[in-house]
Amino acid sequence: MTTQKRVTGKAGIHLALLATASVVALNIGAALPAMAQEEPATDVTEVIVTATRRATSVQKVPYNISVIGASDLSTKGITEIAELGRAMPGLSVRDVGSRDDASIILRGLSVDPLRASTLGDNGSVATYINDTPVTNQPKIFDIERVEVLRGPQGTLYGSGSLGGAIRYIVADPKMKYEASAGGKVYQINEADDVSYEVNGMINMPLVEDKLAVRVAAQYLDDSGFTDYPFVITGPKTDLDFEQRTTARASLLWTPTETFEATLSYYTDNSKSGGRTGGNPGFSLPPGASYPAFSYPANAGKVLGDYDIGLRFEEPYSMHYQLTALEMKYDLGFADLISSTSYTKKTGLGHRDQTDLLLGLGFGYENYPDFRAFTTEVDDFEAAVQELRLVSSDGGSFDYVAGLYYANEGTWGTSSEYTPGFTQFIGATRTDDLEYFAKSDVLYSEWAAFGELTWHINDQWQITGGARAFKLIEKSTECTALPLYEDPNSSVVNCPDSVGKTEVEDTIYKLNTSYQWTPDVMVYGTFSQGFRRGGVNLLPSGGQFVGIVESQRQYAPDTVDNYEVGVRSQWFDRKLTVNAALFNINWQDVQLSSLAPGNLPIIANAGEANSKGVELETLWKATDALTLSFGYAYTNAEISEDYVKADDNGTPADFTDDTVISDFRDGTSLPGTPEQQISLAADYTLPFTDYGLMTLHADYSYSSGITTSAEPYRCAVYQEPVQPCASANQNANLDYAELKGFSQTNLSFGWEPMDTVGVKLFVNNVFDEYAYVAQQGEATYGLQGKFFIPIRPRVIGVSINKKF
Repeated sequence: MTTQKRVTGKAGIHLALLATASVVALNIGAALPAMAQEEPATDVTEVIVTATRRATSVQKVPYNISVIGASDLSTKGITEIAELGRAMPGLSVRDVGSRDDASIILRGLSVDPLRASTLGDNGSVATYINDTPVTNQPKIFDIERVEVLRGPQGTLYGSGSLGGAIRYIVADPKMKYEASAGGKVYQINEADDVSYEVNGMINMPLVEDKLAVRVAAQYLDDSGFTDYPFVITGPKTDLDFEQRTTARASLLWTPTETFEATLSYYTDNSKSGGRTGGNPGFSLPPGASYPAFSYPANAGKVLGDYDIGLRFEEPYSMHYQLTALEMKYDLGFADLISSTSYTKKTGLGHRDQTDLLLGLGFGYENYPDFRAFTTEVDDFEAAVQELRLVSSDGGSFDYVAGLYYANEGTWGTSSEYTPGFTQFIGATRTDDLEYFAKSDVLYSEWAAFGELTWHINDQWQITGGARAFKLIEKSTECTALPLYEDPNSSVVNCPDSVGKTEVEDTIYKLNTSYQWTPDVMVYGTFSQGFRRGGVNLLPSGGQFVGIVESQRQYAPDTVDNYEVGVRSQWFDRKLTVNAALFNINWQDVQLSSLAPGNLPIIANAGEANSKGVELETLWKATDALTLSFGYAYTNAEISEDYVKADDNGTPADFTDDTVISDFRDGTSLPGTPEQQISLAADYTLPFTDYGLMTLHADYSYSSGITTSAEPYRCAVYQEPVQPCASANQNANLDYAELKGFSQTNLSFGWEPMDTVGVKLFVNNVFDEYAYVAQQGEATYGLQGKFFIPIRPRVIGVSINKKF
């Protein structure tokens, strides 16, 4: 178990009054159902969402959905997915820094919070910009709202929406002129340099009531705060910096009252200098036999909370482009909607592999100057087409029917180098290439989907839905160990192996809701979701004994979700209380595992279960004060023992070189806190002689997590299944138990005039120190491991101007 250096959670007492007020509000609402309003208040603005593929008041959506609009995004200072997670209990976002993708989890359906792209994880939460699926997490700017759909959304949103979906609804062009510009400057507590961000937007009508264009852009220069004292070329500070340019251009055409088309282009270019993390307490002992380049200058140096011991920098650069065309034609009885998109993503990164290779026992430790690094290139392209027919409102029946097609191509190479080692062993190979792998994966998906709603009367509705799909994946891959196959040749012999998987299936949904009063609705849902399988890139030669064919790929996994809930408003809609209970059964779970040689893979590991409760309240206490409270409880764990078997379905004859991955009934699923709490308060100062002034405070708490499902690694298979004989056999690649933590943010806003806004903000006010993920010692060694902390305290100021 990992011990953290500071006790976290102390910030909770600073918002005790806020918590009490919110809970009291909840209790009042629950105790007085008779006081629900009989007729809707006419002066309340409804929040409209399109998650059901039709414009609907969020309080009328019969499942658990949260939405946060542009005004609240600005007030709370939310500019990225990690900050969104702190505002929405049940949405767990493990921010691992700009170098890697954050782990996004809904309802406990997770793989591993440190989701390295090399593991091939497709994710359990689908992400959309408007109606277009995307593979990155966009920066939140020039956004109308963000919709978070909890629970499987397989019928309407397809593969990847196992745990839910997140939709970023961007601001579309308008038939009027408007523009804005702004920026912020901030200081990270552990950083040497100041960080800043600038943004701008312009919207112009080109042809009156017919054609309009909108362009928005943003540039971020974040200094980072992680130091690399042991880099071979010399110490580096604040190496986890991020430089990111994001831009979006949209053209809206409305030639008639019944037709509109929006053509958009989105680009996202980022550069990260290295990983976020720390290996506190590690030091290089004097007299160690390797690596010589670390001594004597660094001997005895003790790493701090934000120091990493890696020997190489680990930069990553990414270029993302999305072109989309969305068209809607009003047929009278229904809207015909077409969504077409083309995505291209390229990436280039480097990783320090020194400690990984030193732990494999191949004799590398005999070379005093041994070091190793990997260069990885990845290229992704996707074309997606969806057609939907959405019935007009009114009548006894509503429907959504559609067709979906996606074609994706993923190409990548991984080249691992060991400088100087070839000469050390007396060989003549000149490229220092120790390992090489390439993959070329083509993926196609066809689907037909639909939902039919029967309005039995004004209060009661029943919805049935289905999605029939066919998935085909073809992969060409090769793995080579050039240094071992022929250390005296610069030729890379990498014969291709070809594989193909094909899946056809149908998933279903059944939902019913009853509107007890205009402001109180209860609902129940059964829904299914699925996630496609994939290929694990493993060596095909004889250097790694024990790899079996079943480890080279993993099958799709599916879920069955059972949910009941209530959506309600009370006291003239001043108090909103929404709650849901869910129970999810997960089959063929895709979880992080190990193949022989400590090679990370994704494996299908039997069944799991996730159940819990989600609660959100919003109380407009006075005209000046608004309070919100959110809570989520999630119990997600393996629900049956699972032992990896050989290709014949029987336990393998395990040797000392063979790893068995074993998942036990009751083992927690990774990355999901059992308890999540969020509190927020917004207060408008009563005096306005100097312009509108607002105070904002929010507090979030997440309980402890495990970083991966704990596999047992045993040299001998035991029947019946038993724990490993010794503790050191029970070490997993990235397994750790991380403590819970809390975070408090404050801001003060001032609008001296209608078009200008200034805000002072402090994030992580009490400078809490806690971990969200780790790179483990079992594989990467004492020097190569690191923990990923939450961001230190940030103090800054922002200013925005509307024109």
